Amino acid sequence: MIYFDNGATTFPKPKSVVNAVNYAITKIGANPGRGGHNMAIKASDVLFECRNNAAKLFDIENPENVIITNNCTTALNTVIKGILKPGDHAVISSYEHNAVVRPFEYLKSNGVEYSVADVDYNDTEKTIGNFRKAFKENTKLVVCTHASNVFGIRLPIQRIAALCKLNGILFCTDAAQTAGIIPISLKNSDIDYLCTAGHKGLYGPMGTGLLVINSDTIPESLIQGGTGSLSAQVNQPEILPDKFESGTHNLLGIAGLNEGIKYVMNKSPQ
Repeated sequence: MIYFDNGATTFPKPKSVVNAVNYAITKIGANPGRGGHNMAIKASDVLFECRNNAAKLFDIENPENVIITNNCTTALNTVIKGILKPGDHAVISSYEHNAVVRPFEYLKSNGVEYSVADVDYNDTEKTIGNFRKAFKENTKLVVCTHASNVFGIRLPIQRIAALCKLNGILFCTDAAQTAGIIPISLKNSDIDYLCTAGHKGLYGPMGTGLLVINSDTIPESLIQGGTGSLSAQVNQPEILPDKFESGTHNLLGIAGLNEGIKYVMNKSPQ
């Protein structure tokens, strides 16, 4: 079989990813952060290692700013719905996935307005100009795909991010199609939020994703619940990553994602 559907999910997965998932389900029968016995500690170690390796891959100083999600859609919804309030305006590109468009359509009924900046794949300057013209006084966020899942066209996200920074606007990129394939460094970058799938270019299992926060502006969390930390406190913890990781983690997926990230780093040119 020759597989051509990597834009949806990569296949086959590296053997190390398969082995890690198998080891987690057969040898680590514990919930990270919910116990002090050996297996629970081992589960927490897997979680920490995955977060730490993702921070290395995307060149961000604090691993705590790497939020593990169920998928890229969850990461994007966290940023969009966690940042925007009634009366705010946002801008998206004309190449956005429904993981971006549908949350914005939903927010329209809550008083959030958005504009679409047309992408001219033959003229980067025109694309940048279209984003600039779409800005308003109340523009708070720009969400822009790094590469189209339909056309494969890469957008000039670093330049769009710099334009946003100049105008005091937060910038989020959907890197579902590029993370692990195109190097992305958040060090000295104007990208505030990077959202990606774990099961595409990072070679992890499906049901994994990442939100990397590179800003002092922290979104509100979509859900609240048990985090395995500050359990005597009735309010959701504000510390990262706990604020966004309520409920039992997908340890099997995270174990596989960790190995997928290591696979990418080992294959990437140094």
